[in-house]
Amino acid sequence: MLERTVRWKPVDALTSLFAAGLVVAGLLHLKALESPGVLLRMSVVAAVPALVALLRARHPNPSKSLEIFFDYYVIACVVVIFDGLGPLIRAVNPVDKDVHLIAFDRWLTGTNPTVALERFATPLLSDVLTVFYSLYYFHPIVLGTLVLLDDRARPPASRDFSRYAFTMVFVFFVSYVGYFLVPAVGPRFTVTHAGPLPRGTVSQVIDHTLDWLESNKRDCFPSGHTMVVVAVLLEAARRSKKTFWIFLPFAVGLVMATVYCRYHYVADVLAGFTLAFVAVPLGNALYRRFSTIL
Repeated sequence: MLERTVRWKPVDALTSLFAAGLVVAGLLHLKALESPGVLLRMSVVAAVPALVALLRARHPNPSKSLEIFFDYYVIACVVVIFDGLGPLIRAVNPVDKDVHLIAFDRWLTGTNPTVALERFATPLLSDVLTVFYSLYYFHPIVLGTLVLLDDRARPPASRDFSRYAFTMVFVFFVSYVGYFLVPAVGPRFTVTHAGPLPRGTVSQVIDHTLDWLESNKRDCFPSGHTMVVVAVLLEAARRSKKTFWIFLPFAVGLVMATVYCRYHYVADVLAGFTLAFVAVPLGNALYRRFSTIL
């Protein structure tokens, strides 16, 4: 009866469990939580995948619009979770670790990398790299859409979108766990520079937009931008060499922007790069495990 009533997919279970875990973490640190309302938000996110699983069972042959919702709803869940991490991170681990990340960068490079890059800074370069940085939000969606289109020509047993969606969401969630373990605000706020980066019109608009959208400021370690875009490259290579080469220049520009634009330490980038090679195969393995259970 349960199988006929609810049709879970692995990404549904992953999202619901992660959001529920955040609720538990918040409850365990309730006295230190500045915004208890975030627990309600995470509770809603935890419930949404269950409602989707219920709808999926009731509509085995969904309309095109409902099918799109089933495939892409998890994007909104990931965004809402990220937006609510700030107060939870401060409650669970209130001491920022920037001093350690700065020390690592100085040990590795002999200087503060964001300061060393000041000599190359121009308004045009800032505009170009800030655009690359902001495109991070579209990389996994674009590749996911390509995988979804590929699935239309495949028999159901060999379709790949469900695995791809699970693995990419898992990569996001691994980076979120890192924010709790090593909270940091980044070199924009902690390193003394000669002055602000020279910004063109484009980079100014994007900067203001990102500052308005991203309420969580302790999202440095690991660099989620680096981790996700490297995961996208790994998945792009899985699809085809051509897909990999198309994504590569955008990924390189994005990684360069993380440090140049003073969003991340080199330590963050190295951690994100390394973790991508761990999280992608681990996500694939967990997908296979979830698929046998659900």
